[in-house]
Amino acid sequence: MISGSPDSQQSQTGDQHPSLNLGNVSSLPAVGFISPPAWLDPAPYEFTTVIQEPVLTQQAIPLLPDFDFSFENLASEVLAEQLCLCARTLQAAGCSVVVQVGNPFTWVNVTSESEAWRRNERIASATNLPTIMTTLAVVEALRAHQANRIAITTTFYSQTWNKRFTDFMELCGFNVIHASNFYQQGLVKQINPEDAEEHFRYTDLDNPVEALANLIKASVQSVKEKAPDCEAIAIVGTGARTLDILLSLEAITQCPVVPADTSVYWWVAQQLNLTLLPTMGRFRDLSL
Repeated sequence: MISGSPDSQQSQTGDQHPSLNLGNVSSLPAVGFISPPAWLDPAPYEFTTVIQEPVLTQQAIPLLPDFDFSFENLASEVLAEQLCLCARTLQAAGCSVVVQVGNPFTWVNVTSESEAWRRNERIASATNLPTIMTTLAVVEALRAHQANRIAITTTFYSQTWNKRFTDFMELCGFNVIHASNFYQQGLVKQINPEDAEEHFRYTDLDNPVEALANLIKASVQSVKEKAPDCEAIAIVGTGARTLDILLSLEAITQCPVVPADTSVYWWVAQQLNLTLLPTMGRFRDLSL
């Protein structure tokens, strides 16, 4: 949700915090990332590699080291307050835009798209800075592509999460013609096929980065084969990193690919009028 211009907010922040006299870097835009609790987040660094201009990034993490990612905790008041505190901390550090990294924080237990946007606005109103939650960046990117008939890969998600995310995208008005996870695509096997809550533990792979990249490619290929007439393919599960393979995914699908991890980079670049590099594929020519 947009609340005020980045330029005016940066000026106000500098006035309130005169210690932010950073010499040669003081004029650079600063992007704040609220990372998921107890998760090693590559986004603050990755973002600096996808834009042409120099930029500063800051990171804040909710102080919840034992967070278990249950639906109850994802929709809790405790977490909501932590996200707002993180946003305020990033503003105090000089950031002019705030990104909340991670998908389920947006959609868990909501009954409408407007309810998800109210979660976003709660974080934004803590600072009056331009703010986006990850799944809403995906929604914005799909709409910017004018895509209505969409297919989804939920990658490592459990059966329950796959259904709940698909339900949310339908609440947003998308015609979801196919959605599946690694299990349903036959790419990996469940330890307990009766357990609808079982996520695929990609961290247990022998070479997690390379192996997960190959799984994502195979997953997107599977989805495209099952939904050849889709107008775009969304990829969720922020742990499913796509930046290094985004161009390959677009070549496989021959249609817009909208991953959660890279959608937020596009959104921030739009807010700050930054130039995306070729590694960002079709996002380079996409406007909000």
